[in-house]
Amino acid sequence: MKVAYRIVNCLLLLLLSSRLVAQQQEQPQKSPAEMASIQADDMQKQLKLNDAQVFYIDSILQHNYTAVSAEFEKMKKAGIQSPDNYMKVQKMWNEKTEDAFKKVLTEEQFIYYLKLTRRYKDYKKRMGIK
Repeated sequence: MKVAYRIVNCLLLLLLSSRLVAQQQEQPQKSPAEMASIQADDMQKQLKLNDAQVFYIDSILQHNYTAVSAEFEKMKKAGIQSPDNYMKVQKMWNEKTEDAFKKVLTEEQFIYYLKLTRRYKDYKKRMGIK
């Protein structure tokens, strides 16, 4: 009886896990514009952004997400496979995004954003702030 119970449980687990994997594979990858919109909405809630700030943040993110995606695609087509190269590009675009955000956010919002994204220490180091 115990063996039959375990077999049924294993079969149910396999069935459920295969359905979850199938559902995940069906979901299309979000476009840079969709990702930017989602992140801008999240930032509006977390940082209490006004409408103008949300507009600028969304515009910055759409531009930067599109640009980094294009750069990754160009690297992929060139046969570049080193994760270090992709990390350098991502880091460069993160810094460009931070520089643009600094112009739009208040100092308090900007610091809170850096802390939320766990980049505050790197930013301080890069800017020579103690």
